[in-house]
Amino acid sequence: MKTALLIGCGSKFGLTLLHQLLDSGWQVYSVSGSDVAYPGHLHHLTINWHTVTVADLEPFLRTVPDVDLVLFNQNASALAGANFSTDSYTTVELWRQEKTWAQSYFVSCILPFHVVHALGPRCSEKTKIAWMLSSYIYKHLDISNADYVGNKYQNYLIMQNFSTNHPACSFGINPDNLATNQNTDSLVSILTSDSCNLSGSVVKFDGSIDANFAVFK
Repeated sequence: MKTALLIGCGSKFGLTLLHQLLDSGWQVYSVSGSDVAYPGHLHHLTINWHTVTVADLEPFLRTVPDVDLVLFNQNASALAGANFSTDSYTTVELWRQEKTWAQSYFVSCILPFHVVHALGPRCSEKTKIAWMLSSYIYKHLDISNADYVGNKYQNYLIMQNFSTNHPACSFGINPDNLATNQNTDSLVSILTSDSCNLSGSVVKFDGSIDANFAVFK
């Protein structure tokens, strides 16, 4: 039986993938902000993204066996354009905003770094580790959510470093064409196949390589 660890897959594509894996006989360990129940080998932890810490995750992570697939699909953002007006805050409100921002960074970037290290040898050369990224990394159409753009680029760099220093196959996913391409079979096939030659690359939902990331090489 193959095993997947899905982070942030409580809705949309992530939830669809979770169902597909279970229907295909996979054992799935899932962490998200939504309650998820589905027939099959599902082990689910519901968390609050606004307050979650590594201490909340550790007991669950210790139950995860050797994994074939890890998918980081969580998103967090604490900033918008209005946050940059200098008269936006009282002192207490500013402190609260900065705390929220720090939690957003933890959820987006530190959490996946922690998960891979916490799994240790349970992530091996047979494991695929995928990060959901964004074309905002190389195409800044909207910079108002400055932390979101920065977090996605940080995740790209984290993915690249794991791809060269960790035996697992680490790669990114650019979900931008999901809205116009509802057929996700190619991506699901990549995620569930026994082989992977994509380490360090970023793929689109149609399975093709996103060559735009070559600018960072």
